[in-house]
Amino acid sequence: AGNFECLTAAIQGGANSVYFGVGNLNMRSHSANNFQPEDLSEICQICRQSGVKTYLTLNIVLYDEEMEAARKALDAAKAAGVTAVIASDMAAISYARSIGLEVHISTQMGITNYAAATAAYKMGAKRVVLARELNLEEIREIRKKVDPKLEIETFGHGAMCVSYSGRCLLSNYMTGRDSNRGACAQP
Repeated sequence: AGNFECLTAAIQGGANSVYFGVGNLNMRSHSANNFQPEDLSEICQICRQSGVKTYLTLNIVLYDEEMEAARKALDAAKAAGVTAVIASDMAAISYARSIGLEVHISTQMGITNYAAATAAYKMGAKRVVLARELNLEEIREIRKKVDPKLEIETFGHGAMCVSYSGRCLLSNYMTGRDSNRGACAQP
Protein backbone atom coordinates (compact mmCIF):
# COMPACT_ATOMS: atom_id res chain seq x y z
CA ALA A 1 0.00 0.00 0.00
CA GLY A 2 1.53 3.29 -1.05
CA ASN A 3 -1.13 5.59 0.36
CA PHE A 4 -4.30 5.58 2.46
CA GLU A 5 -6.51 4.90 -0.56
CA CYS A 6 -4.52 1.73 -1.38
CA LEU A 7 -4.49 0.74 2.30
CA THR A 8 -8.27 1.04 2.50
CA ALA A 9 -8.71 -0.93 -0.73
CA ALA A 10 -6.45 -3.73 0.55
CA ILE A 11 -8.39 -4.00 3.81
CA GLN A 12 -11.76 -3.86 2.06
CA GLY A 13 -10.48 -6.51 -0.37
CA GLY A 14 -9.83 -8.90 2.51
CA ALA A 15 -6.06 -8.58 2.96
CA ASN A 16 -4.78 -10.08 6.21
CA SER A 17 -1.58 -8.03 6.01
CA VAL A 18 -0.25 -4.95 4.25
CA TYR A 19 3.26 -4.05 3.17
CA PHE A 20 4.28 -0.39 2.90
CA GLY A 21 7.29 1.88 2.94
CA VAL A 22 7.89 5.36 4.25
CA GLY A 23 9.64 8.21 2.52
CA ASN A 24 12.54 7.15 0.34
CA LEU A 25 13.63 4.22 2.52
CA ASN A 26 12.06 1.46 0.42
CA MET A 27 12.08 -0.10 -3.02
CA ARG A 28 9.13 2.00 -4.14
CA SER A 29 10.64 5.36 -3.24
CA HIS A 30 10.01 6.78 -6.71
CA SER A 31 6.27 6.77 -5.98
CA ALA A 32 5.02 10.31 -5.50
CA ASN A 33 2.58 9.43 -2.75
CA ASN A 34 4.53 7.21 -0.38
CA PHE A 35 3.61 7.19 3.29
CA GLN A 36 5.75 9.22 5.69
CA PRO A 37 7.02 8.09 9.13
CA GLU A 38 4.41 10.31 10.81
CA ASP A 39 1.69 8.19 9.11
CA LEU A 40 2.71 4.99 10.90
CA SER A 41 0.49 5.45 13.94
CA GLU A 42 -2.60 6.00 11.81
CA ILE A 43 -1.73 3.09 9.50
CA CYS A 44 -1.30 0.74 12.46
CA GLN A 45 -4.47 1.95 14.16
CA ILE A 46 -6.54 1.39 11.00
CA CYS A 47 -5.03 -2.05 10.50
CA ARG A 48 -5.42 -3.12 14.13
CA GLN A 49 -9.13 -2.27 13.99
CA SER A 50 -9.45 -4.63 11.01
CA GLY A 51 -7.17 -7.39 12.32
CA VAL A 52 -4.60 -6.72 9.60
CA LYS A 53 -0.84 -7.17 10.13
CA THR A 54 1.51 -4.32 9.20
CA TYR A 55 4.88 -4.80 7.54
CA LEU A 56 7.21 -1.83 7.09
CA THR A 57 9.50 -2.32 4.10
CA LEU A 58 12.84 -0.70 4.84
CA ASN A 59 14.52 -2.84 2.21
CA ILE A 60 17.05 -0.58 0.50
CA VAL A 61 20.81 -0.39 0.66
CA LEU A 62 21.37 2.32 3.27
CA TYR A 63 24.05 4.98 2.92
CA ASP A 64 25.59 6.90 5.83
CA GLU A 65 23.50 9.99 5.17
CA GLU A 66 20.31 7.90 5.46
CA MET A 67 21.07 6.24 8.80
CA GLU A 68 19.42 8.89 10.96
CA ALA A 69 16.22 8.80 8.87
CA ALA A 70 16.22 4.99 8.99
CA ARG A 71 16.58 4.96 12.79
CA LYS A 72 13.79 7.52 13.14
CA ALA A 73 11.52 5.46 10.87
CA LEU A 74 12.28 2.31 12.87
CA ASP A 75 11.65 4.13 16.17
CA ALA A 76 8.33 5.39 14.78
CA ALA A 77 7.47 1.86 13.62
CA LYS A 78 8.18 0.46 17.06
CA ALA A 79 6.11 3.19 18.75
CA ALA A 80 3.21 2.66 16.32
CA GLY A 81 3.18 -1.11 16.83
CA VAL A 82 4.19 -2.27 13.34
CA THR A 83 4.03 -6.08 13.16
CA ALA A 84 7.50 -6.39 11.61
CA VAL A 85 10.08 -4.60 9.50
CA ILE A 86 11.35 -6.13 6.27
CA ALA A 87 15.00 -5.19 5.77
CA SER A 88 18.12 -6.22 3.90
CA ASP A 89 20.72 -3.81 5.23
CA MET A 90 22.67 -5.11 8.24
CA ALA A 91 22.54 -1.72 9.98
CA ALA A 92 18.74 -1.59 9.70
CA ILE A 93 18.43 -5.21 10.85
CA SER A 94 20.73 -4.66 13.80
CA TYR A 95 19.02 -1.46 14.91
CA ALA A 96 15.53 -2.94 14.52
CA ARG A 97 16.51 -5.91 16.69
CA SER A 98 18.10 -3.61 19.30
CA ILE A 99 14.80 -1.77 19.81
CA GLY A 100 12.72 -4.95 19.87
CA LEU A 101 11.17 -4.88 16.40
CA GLU A 102 10.40 -8.19 14.72
CA VAL A 103 12.59 -8.53 11.62
CA HIS A 104 11.91 -10.26 8.33
CA ILE A 105 14.79 -10.53 5.88
CA SER A 106 14.01 -9.05 2.47
CA THR A 107 14.63 -10.89 -0.79
CA GLN A 108 17.10 -8.06 -1.41
CA MET A 109 19.54 -9.83 0.92
CA GLY A 110 19.78 -12.68 -1.59
CA ILE A 111 19.30 -15.70 0.69
CA THR A 112 19.98 -18.65 -1.61
CA ASN A 113 20.93 -21.43 0.79
CA TYR A 114 20.08 -22.95 4.17
CA ALA A 115 23.26 -21.69 5.85
CA ALA A 116 22.42 -18.07 5.03
CA ALA A 117 18.81 -18.62 6.16
CA THR A 118 20.09 -20.13 9.41
CA ALA A 119 22.49 -17.22 9.94
CA ALA A 120 19.60 -14.77 9.50
CA TYR A 121 17.55 -16.76 12.01
CA LYS A 122 20.41 -16.69 14.53
CA MET A 123 20.58 -12.89 14.06
CA GLY A 124 16.97 -12.73 15.19
CA ALA A 125 15.01 -12.89 11.94
CA LYS A 126 11.60 -14.49 12.29
CA ARG A 127 11.12 -14.82 8.51
CA VAL A 128 13.30 -14.83 5.42
CA VAL A 129 12.07 -13.93 1.97
CA LEU A 130 14.22 -16.14 -0.22
CA ALA A 131 16.05 -14.95 -3.34
CA ARG A 132 13.90 -14.93 -6.45
CA GLU A 133 16.37 -17.09 -8.37
CA LEU A 134 15.54 -20.25 -6.41
CA ASN A 135 13.45 -23.01 -7.92
CA LEU A 136 10.91 -25.06 -5.99
CA GLU A 137 13.31 -27.92 -5.25
CA GLU A 138 15.92 -25.52 -3.83
CA ILE A 139 13.25 -23.94 -1.64
CA ARG A 140 12.20 -27.41 -0.39
CA GLU A 141 15.81 -28.23 0.53
CA ILE A 142 16.20 -25.00 2.48
CA ARG A 143 12.92 -25.67 4.31
CA LYS A 144 14.15 -29.16 5.31
CA LYS A 145 17.47 -27.89 6.66
CA VAL A 146 16.47 -24.81 8.69
CA ASP A 147 14.83 -24.52 12.09
CA PRO A 148 11.09 -25.18 11.67
CA LYS A 149 10.38 -21.95 13.60
CA LEU A 150 11.95 -19.89 10.80
CA GLU A 151 9.20 -18.71 8.46
CA ILE A 152 10.04 -18.85 4.77
CA GLU A 153 8.44 -16.66 2.14
CA THR A 154 9.11 -16.52 -1.57
CA PHE A 155 7.97 -14.49 -4.55
CA GLY A 156 5.57 -16.31 -6.85
CA HIS A 157 5.89 -13.69 -9.59
CA GLY A 158 7.45 -10.33 -10.28
CA ALA A 159 10.43 -8.79 -11.98
CA MET A 160 13.53 -10.92 -12.35
CA CYS A 161 16.52 -8.64 -12.34
CA VAL A 162 19.61 -9.33 -14.40
CA SER A 163 21.58 -9.51 -11.18
CA TYR A 164 20.69 -11.24 -7.92
CA SER A 165 17.47 -10.17 -6.19
CA GLY A 166 17.37 -6.59 -7.35
CA ARG A 167 21.04 -5.78 -6.91
CA CYS A 168 21.15 -4.91 -10.59
CA LEU A 169 23.64 -2.28 -11.64
CA LEU A 170 22.77 -2.46 -15.33
CA SER A 171 19.68 -0.24 -15.02
CA ASN A 172 21.63 2.49 -13.24
CA TYR A 173 24.46 2.28 -15.74
CA MET A 174 22.27 2.34 -18.84
CA THR A 175 19.51 4.74 -17.78
CA GLY A 176 20.53 6.41 -14.53
CA ARG A 177 17.57 4.68 -12.83
CA ASP A 178 18.73 2.88 -9.69
CA SER A 179 17.08 -0.51 -9.19
CA ASN A 180 18.15 -0.45 -5.56
CA ARG A 181 15.84 2.54 -5.15
CA GLY A 182 12.84 0.96 -6.84
CA ALA A 183 13.34 2.68 -10.17
CA CYS A 184 14.68 -0.22 -12.26
CA ALA A 185 14.25 0.21 -16.01
CA GLN A 186 14.45 -3.62 -16.31
CA PRO A 187 16.83 -3.53 -19.25
